[in-house]
Amino acid sequence: MPMPANLNTLQAQIIVEELVRCGIDTFCISPGSRSTPLVAAAARNRRARVMMFYDERGSAFYALGYGRATTRPAAVLTTSGTAAANLLPAICEASVDKVPLLVLTADRPPELTDTGANQTLNQAGMFARFVRWDFDFPCPCEPMGAQAVLTTVDHAVSRSVGIYPGPVHLNCRFREPLEPMQGADETVYTARIGRWRDSREPFTRYEPACAAVDPAVVESIAQTIGDAQRLMVVVGGLRTDRQQTAVRQLVAKLRCPVYADIVSGLRLGGCGTNLIRHYDPQLLGADFNRQARPDVVLHIGGRTTSKRVGQFFDTNRPRSYIVIKQDPDRYDPVHAVTRHVQTDVAGFCESLAEYIESRDEGAFWRFYRNKAEAAHAIIERHIAAEPGLTEAFVARHLSREVPDGTGLFLSNSMPIRDMDLYADTAAQTVRVGANRGISGIDGVVASACGFAAGLDAPVTAVAGDLAMVHDINSLAIVGRSEPPVIVVTINNRGGGIFDFLDISQYKDVFEPYFVAPHDYSFAGVCETFKVKYQTTTTKQAFADAYRAMVHEGTSGLIEVPTQRAVNLRLRKAIKTAIIEALHTEGE
Repeated sequence: MPMPANLNTLQAQIIVEELVRCGIDTFCISPGSRSTPLVAAAARNRRARVMMFYDERGSAFYALGYGRATTRPAAVLTTSGTAAANLLPAICEASVDKVPLLVLTADRPPELTDTGANQTLNQAGMFARFVRWDFDFPCPCEPMGAQAVLTTVDHAVSRSVGIYPGPVHLNCRFREPLEPMQGADETVYTARIGRWRDSREPFTRYEPACAAVDPAVVESIAQTIGDAQRLMVVVGGLRTDRQQTAVRQLVAKLRCPVYADIVSGLRLGGCGTNLIRHYDPQLLGADFNRQARPDVVLHIGGRTTSKRVGQFFDTNRPRSYIVIKQDPDRYDPVHAVTRHVQTDVAGFCESLAEYIESRDEGAFWRFYRNKAEAAHAIIERHIAAEPGLTEAFVARHLSREVPDGTGLFLSNSMPIRDMDLYADTAAQTVRVGANRGISGIDGVVASACGFAAGLDAPVTAVAGDLAMVHDINSLAIVGRSEPPVIVVTINNRGGGIFDFLDISQYKDVFEPYFVAPHDYSFAGVCETFKVKYQTTTTKQAFADAYRAMVHEGTSGLIEVPTQRAVNLRLRKAIKTAIIEALHTEGE
């Protein structure tokens, strides 16, 4: 590859080229001066896919969505100062939810740190415990040598995508001049990378680490499952198509109640029941708990969305609670786990499915099936009976209408809860994404666009009005997104989720300081960013608008004005009816 002699440009070009060789071909950049060497290198690399963002926060969340879809990182390039600080929310989410992300922040030289120099922040190690690894590159100089740069980049990539994936931070210091001008002799700097320059391979190849499946552990767990009278499977977040396929094949042989979380990707494909989502330990009595309590739970994958899962297992504690996941982190909020297996999730499920015999359908499975069918009928009846356009209707309708083979990205707050509660279990294959590591409402639109780019498939995003306000700049990404992204915005004029908290009883502080009511509409901002816009006020109008936008294959925003009081009343009516049914039917 051609290399100019300016060491800033030369080092940046080597960094970008090595990232591309390591399989990182998506670069998210925002305007800035100190990052000039990195931006110029990415822009001029023919194999790099460069995306430009107006703000660093949206850039990082786009990269987060991309990494969530592909399980490989995008690179985020920023200038110095608060530009770097704006990456923290996405880095925190990536860290907790184990999403690969590579951050390259440009920085001032060390002699300007802590001197009061403009736009200078002490950036080395600024993301602390939220990154898997960080490195502070010195200003480019001949003694360091290109080989040290290459091995550092290769190690950074390996730490981001390894068995414990997550964000990595490379802080890149540059002295002026920053432009790609001719300068020093490159001979000494590149003396030891001749082999690399003549190839297209990484300088250091890291073979993927694997938490191997231990046959003895598989045999032991198979024995526990074989002895279980009341087996239940919980499926949390799954990362890949292979994991989803392996879990499907396993539960088909286990023939037991399955709680498939909305982020598992299996819920919309007809796997599992939604019974535990409606569990309430304060309203369900001892007789129901006696019939519903499992003696063995097999939890596969990541965390679950609903806190009622934890409440259920806190009240109905199983004899054995086995967690199968790839990372070492603890997920046990009610301290019920009796066995934690860190292993390759897909490989474990495949091995276990081969080892066990198909189980017969039993009374425990029939109990859950019957109760789930009763809950499903209640949801259907209540949503149909409500004449107005509600949030529950939007969730149920989209669960049936999101096209097969596309993606669904769910905002936190009510959209993901509504989809978890009210989604139908149609038989389509849809990849579901959500930022559930820390469950913030920021960066939803940018994450959905990155998710679409990573899937290389259209995505439907569902966001609340406050989430849209948080990420309104990212409508600029929607306008030029390929594949298309349809943003369904639920506008109930404030924070509807707070209606479910006890603070809602204290009206003097509740409305102004928690709901934060507003009268915003998103028509004007969509016009500004040249995003197709529609507003709908009836069920049929929403169904027609969504169907038309899908058919056209264009990005756009559908605004759905709803009434908080109506939504709250409908949700409470559904919950009350289901609790009554759980008490009485089939006992």
